[in-house]
Order: sequence, then structure tokens, then C-alpha cells
Amino acid sequence: MSVAAFFPLRALGNILLVCSALFSLKLHSAPTAFVFLPEQQVLQQLSQLEQQAVAEKKLLLLVLGATWCHDSVALLDKFNQPAMASALQQRYQLAFVDVGYLEFGAATMARYQQPLYYGTPTVLMIDPLNRQLLNKSTVMHWTNAAKLALAEYQQYFLTDKVPLQYAKAQQQKAGIAAAVQQQIRDFEQQQAKTLAQAYLQVGPLLKAYKESGKPASDEFKQRWDKVKAFRSNILPQVAKLQQQAIKLAPGEMLTLPAPVASF
Repeated sequence: MSVAAFFPLRALGNILLVCSALFSLKLHSAPTAFVFLPEQQVLQQLSQLEQQAVAEKKLLLLVLGATWCHDSVALLDKFNQPAMASALQQRYQLAFVDVGYLEFGAATMARYQQPLYYGTPTVLMIDPLNRQLLNKSTVMHWTNAAKLALAEYQQYFLTDKVPLQYAKAQQQKAGIAAAVQQQIRDFEQQQAKTLAQAYLQVGPLLKAYKESGKPASDEFKQRWDKVKAFRSNILPQVAKLQQQAIKLAPGEMLTLPAPVASF
């Protein structure tokens, strides 16, 4: 082989090596897309994620949702935008729980001292040091994720807005008597228990509807809307009770709303 023939071949070989290296680098550097995973799988990972978050001085961001829920899908789409995904990973350890057709998710919520989730997606911003939920007052906001602009995602998740709101709320709650705080927790627990029973009833109906490919029946829509109205009102009721509790005289107790017995 002549020298003139050798150098073009050598140059071609170098180009191929560079292209191969760049392709390999792209594969290794491409971020893994956020997806909902089975609850049991996520539960096994949470201790490690909490430890990593503490070591890296990050918060834990935990999302409970489902692929049948358009708001859950919309939130994942926003989170998976490259710039957003990179920014989230700089601030949080993240995990995504598939709640199925409402039969999963309660164990995850219990880990963070919450009785149940009240919609999808439920986005929990958690202090990994003490497993305290920082955004309970606004957690229902993200059940309408499909309607929210990217700028709102950035303001909420990529600034210190939520932790600062939590600190202020804790100062206000400090003046509420322990017995009254327990009264509010008991009320939410009872509402959540009623909702869990409703999930057991409506979940199979939801699955049948989604898997049928047919329009929802009037009966299903009526039951779904009734459950939605109930679950959407739990945290607003809790917030209202907390505001009333701040104004109570010493020794005074709250008058609680009448509980819903069942669906």
C-alpha cells in the first residue's frame, strides 16, 4: 500500500473513532426519562434516596400519579424537558410512584405521615432529614398540572418559595394547642379513611372504563364526580380548620364539619 493510500484510510479511521466516542458519550450523558414505577419498587429505594438527598443537601421530590391521568402525563412531560429535568436533579432526589387504578400509593403517603393522596398527580416536596412534607397547603394545585405553564413549574420547583412558605406556616401553627392540632389530624384521618373506601369502589370501575376504549357511562361519571368533589375538599377543610384554630381562645376546641359516612 502506498503512503498516499495509507493516510486517507488512517484519517477515515480516526473520524470513525471520534464519531463512536461522541455517540457513546451521548448515550451515557443522556438523562433518564422520568417515569412512574411500581410502588413496591419505589418503596425499596426511598431510604437510599433520602440518604443521598441529605448527603447532597437536596430535598426529596416524590410524585404519585398514573399514565391514565392526563394531568400526571402533562407533569411528566414538563419534568422531562431537558432544561427542566437538569434543574430538578440539581435540587432534588426524585421518585415517581404509579398508583395504578387507585389501589396503590397509601403506603408511600404513610411513610411521610400522610393519611392518603387526594388526587393525581400528588407532588410531595419532602425534607429528607425528618420526612416532613413541606408543601401540603398547595399539594392539590398540581392535580391540575395540564393547565399550568412552564413558568409556574419553574417558580414552584426551582426556587425557595415553598420552603419559605412552610417555615411561615409552622410559626403560625406553633400557637395552636396540641389537643386542637390532634383534633384536626383526627378529622383528616377520618376523611381519608372514607376516601380509601371510595377508592376501593371506584378504582375497578375506572380501570374497566379506561381499558374498554369506550366513553364513560353516566353512572361512572356520577360516582367519579361525587368522589372527586369529596376528595378535592379535604385539604381545603383542613386549612380552614387550622385558620380557625389560630383564633381559638385557650381551652376552646373546634367545631368540626359533619363527616361523610360513605359513598
